[in-house]
Amino acid sequence: MKKLALALLAFCSFSALAQAPQPSKEQLQQMLMARQMQLMATLYDLRKSRLDFDETVAAIKAGADKRGWKLGDVVDMRAEMRKAGNKDAKPMKVIHLCPVGANERVAKASAGKAPALPCRATLFEGADGKTNVVRLNLHTLAKGMQGDLAKVLGELAVEEDALYQNILE
Repeated sequence: MKKLALALLAFCSFSALAQAPQPSKEQLQQMLMARQMQLMATLYDLRKSRLDFDETVAAIKAGADKRGWKLGDVVDMRAEMRKAGNKDAKPMKVIHLCPVGANERVAKASAGKAPALPCRATLFEGADGKTNVVRLNLHTLAKGMQGDLAKVLGELAVEEDALYQNILE
């Protein structure tokens, strides 16, 4: 009896799907774009800075230095955009920074299966004139993992939060 009920339920479900109007190619593209935006909003943390643009850059660099983090290049994307012809480009910089040994900890915890962390923060001036900071959301990433890798990513997220705590709203 249960098998018959399940078969009837499946048949009705498939019949309803077959009769439902199929989305157009444009609608499918819009749905895909919406899903991608949801994924990006989950994977990345976008927050406003309490400071102006140059103060935010200086504070992040100083905080990384104070914590003994590896501080790499600071790429002036505004200059690059202007070179490419966008004369109205707003301030934008990418700061490469990472807790010392972070990628080694991730590699060890994942038995070498996890890729290296993209250790960087992107700062840009928004339309409202405020400075925005975008970085990988390690808390969300940690929740999606298991075992040692989840633990390591969670620890790195806490370290990163400490760096940004007096900078971001």
